[in-house]
Amino acid sequence: MFAKERERMRSATRVIRDLVVRPARNLAFSAELGGGLQALAQLALSPLRNMPDVAARVPGTLRDLGERVSAIPGGRRRAPAMAFAAQALAASVRNDATMRERYLNLLAASMDGARADRIHPGFLEVLRQLTSDEVRIVSLLQHDGPYPIVSVQSRHRHGSIVATTLRHFNLLGEQAVCEHPRRAPLYVDNLCRLGLVELRRVRISEDTRIFRAVEQHPDVLGAIAQIEAHPPALARATDAVVADLHRQALYVTAFGRQFYEACEYRPEPAS
Repeated sequence: MFAKERERMRSATRVIRDLVVRPARNLAFSAELGGGLQALAQLALSPLRNMPDVAARVPGTLRDLGERVSAIPGGRRRAPAMAFAAQALAASVRNDATMRERYLNLLAASMDGARADRIHPGFLEVLRQLTSDEVRIVSLLQHDGPYPIVSVQSRHRHGSIVATTLRHFNLLGEQAVCEHPRRAPLYVDNLCRLGLVELRRVRISEDTRIFRAVEQHPDVLGAIAQIEAHPPALARATDAVVADLHRQALYVTAFGRQFYEACEYRPEPAS
């Protein structure tokens, strides 16, 4: 058994070397690399070998990886860490098309010498903790911000906050064409937790025109109307309650910018 595992490791090492040194234009029909690709796939997917639907995705996954690596200029190709490559491949075939693309992009970026030093070892773990919708939102973050976020709260006219009616509302879910756009506030929370983005207070002196579309959204107007029509009972008994619109600006962190660049990496094919 150990001899077989050692041979798999040797074969996987050879295929990574071949991908770097002499990648084929069409790996799906490359007799030279076919055996090594299968060895690498077996090494990465051994815990999933009893799942036929996963096995069926392997040829297409390896073909897509080969196309990416073929597009990297020869002098920049480098071998990825074996564990990193195996984990990325296994995750790429376990997930849907949206996530699969990002795992392959991340693996290809780690094989580009001009990019590899910007691939943080934690990127794979971050990607594992994202949903497909959250990845779609990350793909929108082409500039560092600000991206408008608003919360609607009820507060005493001359006092403190009573309750939050609408929290971290934004249009990112709609703009990214998410499957569940109404979950965008939760997605923002998770992106903040992972250190990809951060929320900052908006100063009175800042230009707030970017908030207009968010503030005029029916969900925001409805939350304001709800507070004005039905203030909390305790608040009614003690003081007048008004709707308060709280603006926050979402910015991409330095870590988030590197993550975006790695997950959206697609080398241009040589002309």
